[in-house]
Amino acid sequence: MKSGMEASIIQTSNRWNFSSLRRITTASHRYMAEVDGLRFIAIFSVMLFHVYYNVAHSPDLVLAASPFSFVVWPVTQGFRGVQLFFVISGFILGLPFAAHYLTHGPAVNVGRFYLRRVTRLEPPYILALLLMYGAAVVMHNVHTLEPGFYSGLPLRLVYAYLLVRGQPPTLDGVTWTLEIEVQFYLLAPLLAHVFKLPTLPRRVALIAAICTFPLLARVVPQGELSLLGYTQYFLAGFLLADIHCTGAGAGRLPTRVFDWLGIGCLLVTLLVPEKPVLLLFLPWLLFGIFMGALRGDCFTSFLRRPSISVLGGMCYSLYLLHNPLLSFVTTKIIRNGMSLPMAYLRLAVVGMPIVLVAGIAYYILIERPCMNPRWPQLAFQRGARMFGAVPRTATPQTKIGGK
Repeated sequence: MKSGMEASIIQTSNRWNFSSLRRITTASHRYMAEVDGLRFIAIFSVMLFHVYYNVAHSPDLVLAASPFSFVVWPVTQGFRGVQLFFVISGFILGLPFAAHYLTHGPAVNVGRFYLRRVTRLEPPYILALLLMYGAAVVMHNVHTLEPGFYSGLPLRLVYAYLLVRGQPPTLDGVTWTLEIEVQFYLLAPLLAHVFKLPTLPRRVALIAAICTFPLLARVVPQGELSLLGYTQYFLAGFLLADIHCTGAGAGRLPTRVFDWLGIGCLLVTLLVPEKPVLLLFLPWLLFGIFMGALRGDCFTSFLRRPSISVLGGMCYSLYLLHNPLLSFVTTKIIRNGMSLPMAYLRLAVVGMPIVLVAGIAYYILIERPCMNPRWPQLAFQRGARMFGAVPRTATPQTKIGGK
């Protein structure tokens, strides 16, 4: 009897693997591991960039000159992972609308669409903000002395800091990108009407908008502080959703062409220095990366690896926590007089594991449960049972899959 129980336990433990931590999504679309692989590229590009930023731009650090500073150059453009996130958002949010209008898929319930965004994203975001503000107060962080520090919290909770203050927040300033995302979420069902157009007008309209918005953002004052400055990336995601749903051009080129396209566009995106002309082509470079992920062979297989795609699926938790943690670690281990390469290496070796452990824990404990569309009902039922209001019932199973 005992040996049978032990064998059952061993068999159960052997069935567990890292893939069991992948994102919980709705079952309306096939799970696309390659998209989470792109999220991996985006989040690790951003995190490695912020390792550099924290050591190179800290106001309290004076680094020694070094002839080897060029070795950190490859990570200095990692902030473009943010624009890749925008393309991914455009693709993921545009996909159900494209499927409905282009392939006669189920209609999108707009009310449920918005509710899903709220229940999925708000709890991790709100808790992370409260933890950051609480830690800043307890540790007497320098940002607490800034005018408007406390009044900025309500603005950040409703994603209005950029619109009201006209600048990103100082404490974990990377959350400004989430405000841009929310602006797109609000407009996505309206913008998705483009999928109602016939094929040629639809694609011409999307291509024209992707080419026009970079120019428009440069002439509109503070366009970079609103969706106006980034619409081209979300619309590139819409165009990708169109191509993916309709299978446009599928099979006409060998998969190895898409491998080279994805890898080549990725290298240009992450290594070419910032130039005004590059911003005109950046949406198309990100488009090329995405096409390589969708239709490549080796590149797609790499992105689908569980060690890549599962970590990519944790990107929201990692994004919320990484910069405050890196900033805190920087103050503890980096000293004046260090060279840039040495400071970068030290922060990467010490800070990145801390960020990964904290991000994975936050994902498992906070974010992943919120991926279940029924978590508010389940939480209410469990709360009611604690007070004896309703009898205990079987917990419904959640499907894992989808987009």
